[in-house]
Amino acid sequence: MSDFERRRSVRVNVSLPVEVRDERGFSFHSTRDISATGCFFDRAIPHAVGARVALSFGLPGDSRTIRCEGEVVNVPDKKGYGMGIRFLNISPADAQRLDAFARQLLEGENR
Repeated sequence: MSDFERRRSVRVNVSLPVEVRDERGFSFHSTRDISATGCFFDRAIPHAVGARVALSFGLPGDSRTIRCEGEVVNVPDKKGYGMGIRFLNISPADAQRLDAFARQLLEGENR
């Protein structure tokens, strides 16, 4: 993903529960922020950069579940917690729902 694509996506601070699955099992994490292209978990024991995980989560007020694969692209503090995830193979409809959700939150903050 280019820097242009990354900047086009609205990122908002919001805590959403996300199920994260890998070959060892699953765990639940809470996002610090999210966009249509990825999210950041600030209290997660990080996976290695490049690791692939399956993600499953919902948006407030929406009963549909978003499922996609994610790739760990950022572990800012190797001694601590936190990891950035880039969404892979997210459906265009789910990406649009995430973008609309983020833009709605951003509008609410700017009022």
